[in-house]
Amino acid sequence: MSLKKRFLVTMALPYANADIHLGHLLEAVQTDIFVRFQRLRGHEVAFVCADDTHGTPIELSAARRGITPEALIAEAYENHRRDYAGFDIGFDIFYTTNSPENRRYAELIYQNLRRGGLIIEKEIDQYYCEHDRRFLPDRFITGTCPRCNASKQYGDVCEACGATYNPTELIDPHCVICNGAPVMRRSVHFYVELNKCEAFLREYINREGVLQDDMRNFVTTWINEGLREWCISRDGPYFGFAIPGTKDKYFYVWLDAPVGYISSTDRWCGETGRSVDDYWSSACDAEVVHFIGKDIVYFHTLFWPVMLKYSSFKLPGRFFIHGFLNIRGEKMSKSRGTFILARDYLGKIGHPQAAEFLRFFYGSKLMPNAEDFDFTAEELLNRANTTLSNNIGNLHHRTAVFCDRSFGGAVPDAPWDETIAAEVEDAAAAIEGHFERGEYKLAVERIHALGNRGNKYYQDGRPWESIKSDPQKAAVVMVTCVNLTKALAVFLKPIVPSISGCIERKLGVTLAWNDYAFSLRNMKMGPTEKLVRPLEKADVEPLFGAAANEPKADAAAGQIDSDYFNKVSLQVATVTAAEPVPKSSKLLKLLIDLGTEKRQIVAGIAAHYTPESIVGKQIVVVANLKPVKLFGELSQGMVLAAKNADGSLAVVTPERAADAGAPVA
Repeated sequence: MSLKKRFLVTMALPYANADIHLGHLLEAVQTDIFVRFQRLRGHEVAFVCADDTHGTPIELSAARRGITPEALIAEAYENHRRDYAGFDIGFDIFYTTNSPENRRYAELIYQNLRRGGLIIEKEIDQYYCEHDRRFLPDRFITGTCPRCNASKQYGDVCEACGATYNPTELIDPHCVICNGAPVMRRSVHFYVELNKCEAFLREYINREGVLQDDMRNFVTTWINEGLREWCISRDGPYFGFAIPGTKDKYFYVWLDAPVGYISSTDRWCGETGRSVDDYWSSACDAEVVHFIGKDIVYFHTLFWPVMLKYSSFKLPGRFFIHGFLNIRGEKMSKSRGTFILARDYLGKIGHPQAAEFLRFFYGSKLMPNAEDFDFTAEELLNRANTTLSNNIGNLHHRTAVFCDRSFGGAVPDAPWDETIAAEVEDAAAAIEGHFERGEYKLAVERIHALGNRGNKYYQDGRPWESIKSDPQKAAVVMVTCVNLTKALAVFLKPIVPSISGCIERKLGVTLAWNDYAFSLRNMKMGPTEKLVRPLEKADVEPLFGAAANEPKADAAAGQIDSDYFNKVSLQVATVTAAEPVPKSSKLLKLLIDLGTEKRQIVAGIAAHYTPESIVGKQIVVVANLKPVKLFGELSQGMVLAAKNADGSLAVVTPERAADAGAPVA
C-alpha cells in the first residue's frame, strides 16, 4: 500500500438546460470508478461537481418556456441530482456555478489575468437586433451555414456539417426572438492573449502523465498552428456575472464554468471544516484529476491552465479524456430514437440492477483514450450476463449454497489452496495498475479471467462428491472459493458497489483494497442473497423498442435477410488523391471517384497504406453511410478492408477493373 494521498477529482459540469443522458453518465461512471478505487486504497478523495448554469442557451431556453433563468437552473439542479443518484455517483458536493463563491473566484482570476498583462480590448463587428434592442450572441441568431449551405443553423456551429465559424459569417441571418434581420454594430470586447503563454503551455502539456498520448499530439498541433486570442466577454443582456468595472459586459460562460471546480471545493470545505488551500493552492500536495470528453479539450488544456497559473492555483496533474457514446451505431439523436435519458433507462428497463449493469457496461469498455464506442441491447445483455451473472454470480451462489448446506452456513476450518491465493496476489497487482491508469476494460478482463479460474477450480474439486468421502478436501475447496469470491468483490467494488455490497453483507465485512488477500476461515456467514439476477431480453426491449421494427441480424444463427443487406449500398470507387489527416496517426483522407460524383472519405488505414500506395486503386466503399466528422474532416462513406490475424489490413478491391460507381451485390 502506497502512502496516503490527497486527490481532488472532477468531471465536466453538466449544462443546466437539459436532463442527464447516457453520454453524461459515461463520464460520471468513469469518474466515480476512479474515486471509489482511490478510496478503497485508503486515499483521501474530494469528488466535486456542479451545474454549469450561465450563457445564452440557458437564457434562450428559459425565454421559450416563459420562466426565469433562475427557475430553469433550479429545476435542472434537482433533476440532475436525482439522475446521478440513481446510478450511485458519489459526489462529495454537487453545487452550481450561479453562486457567490463562483462570482468571487471568476472576478479574482479575471483581475489576475489583467494584472499579468494578458487581457486586451478590441472593437469588433456584431449583429444587433433593433427590434429587441440587443446584440445577438451565437445562439440568438440563425441563418444559412457558410460552409455547406444548410439552413436554420446557429451562429457558432453547423449541426449539418460540423463546421465552426463566427456569427458574422452566417448567410441570411435572423434573430431567433423576433425573426427579424439584424444589423451590424461595433462593440468592445475583452480577449486573453494566449499566445503569450505558449512556452508555459508547451511545457505543461508535456509533463509526465498530464495528457494521454493521442491528446498530447492533438493539443500540440493546436499550439503549432498558433494560439488564438480568447474572447471572455459578452454583451448584455446575458445570464451570467457582470465584469467588474464595465457597463453591460458579462463573463463568457467558458470563463466562469471551470471556475466551478474551485468554487464547489470552497463550498464543500466551508461546510466540512476543511481548507480549500489543501486542494487548490499551487503549493499543496493534492493531485487535481479532471475527467472530460474530447469535445472540450481545447478549453481545459489551453484556457484553464492559463487561468490557474496566473492566480497561483494548482494545475491539473492528470486528464482522462474519453470519446463519445453512440447508440446502435449512431450519434444520439431524438429524431432517430437514439437519445436515451438517464431517467428513461432506469424507468424502462425492468430490472432492479439496471443501474449496476450500465456501470459495468461502461467499465468493461473504457480505456484511457478518446475513441468512441457503441451501446446496444445485445452487448448490454452480454456484458451483464457473461461476467456478472454466469461467472461471478455463479461462483458466489454455488459456493454460498454449498456452505449453507454442508457447513452450517459457515466458512469451514481448513487451509486454502495456496496456488489460487498466489494467483489472486498476481491479479491484484495487475488490476490495481489498470484502475490507476484508467484501463478499466483491462481490469474487467482480468476480473473475468479470475472468475473463470474460480469456477473451474470449483468444478475440478467436485466438492459435492468429496463431502461424502473426504470432507476435509471439500472444506479446502470451500475456504478457497469463499476467499476468491471476497477478492472478486474487492476488485468489482469501484465498478458495481451494490453487487459487491451483497458479498460484504454475506461476510459481515466492509472491504478495503488489501482485503483481496485470502484471510477467511472458521467463521459464520450471513444469509445468502442472489448476487445477480440475469438480464433478460424482455427487460431491455422497452428501452430499445424503437429498433424493434428495423431488420436485424439473427443473433443465434448470425444471419440477416435480404432486406437488411439491401439497405447497404456497396460501390466500386477509384481513389484519385490521398493525404494524412492532421493530428491523427491512423487516418488517411481519400478523394474518391464514384463515376457520377466525387467524395471525401476518412479511413483508418494510415498504418497499412501510404498515400502514394493507395492512389489509383479501385476499392469498395459503403456509399450510403451517414456522413460524420473525424478529426475535423468530413467523411462521406466507409472503406471496406479485411483484418488479418496479425492485425494488418487489406483493402477490398475488385478482381479486375470495374466502372467507378459500379454497384457491388
